[in-house]
Amino acid sequence: MFVAVLAAGPALASAKRTRAVVYEAFASSGKPAHRVQRTLRGSCYVGAQSVNRDDAWRCTSGNELFDPCFSSAQAKGVVLCPSTPLSGSVTEIKLTKGLPTAMADKGKPSTSGVPWALETTTGLKCVIDTGATNAIGRTRANYGCTKGTDWLWGDPARKTEPWTISIAPLNARRLKQRVGIAEAWF
Repeated sequence: MFVAVLAAGPALASAKRTRAVVYEAFASSGKPAHRVQRTLRGSCYVGAQSVNRDDAWRCTSGNELFDPCFSSAQAKGVVLCPSTPLSGSVTEIKLTKGLPTAMADKGKPSTSGVPWALETTTGLKCVIDTGATNAIGRTRANYGCTKGTDWLWGDPARKTEPWTISIAPLNARRLKQRVGIAEAWF
């Protein structure tokens, strides 16, 4: 199921089902589907680490790193990089060289795999962290959240509705609390 979304809806504490959303950076015309906040020049050097899609890239402009950035066959020479799928805006990078298609991820846009952003039923907005974080046993602190000190640990458990995930501060020593997921962005 592909869902084009221009703005994120509010997370409901009483969410009965997790809404899985495939992020669309571009409209079918090739125009940005979100407000362009700024435009830079730069390049992409490999497929994104935050999302496994053949249209997602890891890109740089000067000393800034962007992951993910999205390309479209209808918009040659440009990628759009959201800070989160919930922000409603993107950074546009005008490419100084072609996309490294041999280094692209192989996945097609879908709601399978690991989401790159989550909104909990309590209203936390969290994005996957592709750098070093922390681990408790074999469970990694995967998602940094915009408010407070809590992180989301591991991958979402999809066997229940809404999906759930462990929640704890980055310096936690054990995981004992779970939170529901209202929206998962892929």
